[in-house]
Amino acid sequence: MPLPASLVASIISAIIETAAQSSRTAPVQYEIYSATRTLPPEAKLGVMLPPKGDGLVVINGESLPLAPTAQFRSQQNLIVMTMSIQETKDVVYLTDSSGAIYRVWMLSPAEVSVLPRN
Repeated sequence: MPLPASLVASIISAIIETAAQSSRTAPVQYEIYSATRTLPPEAKLGVMLPPKGDGLVVINGESLPLAPTAQFRSQQNLIVMTMSIQETKDVVYLTDSSGAIYRVWMLSPAEVSVLPRN
């Protein structure tokens, strides 16, 4: 069923008018929202060197084993592969009952500034 010419003309007119108005208005300013994440209070604060892939990770100068289920999270709280970490990072981490690291959260500078030093 073909559209009536008057309907097509009004749609095109509305599109042109909207485009013309948006080009005359000031650019929209968007606020930047950051999600805050809750880190476990029992987590330890440290500085982690890039993992070498040998099942160990160096935090605060101490070589610690990784648990088989170790999970590393980025500053955006996304899971990352250990070999993608190429720089020294401020982190908080948890160890299991055997002392192996099983959770690591890489911290942003803002998070580091508000965390209490353990």
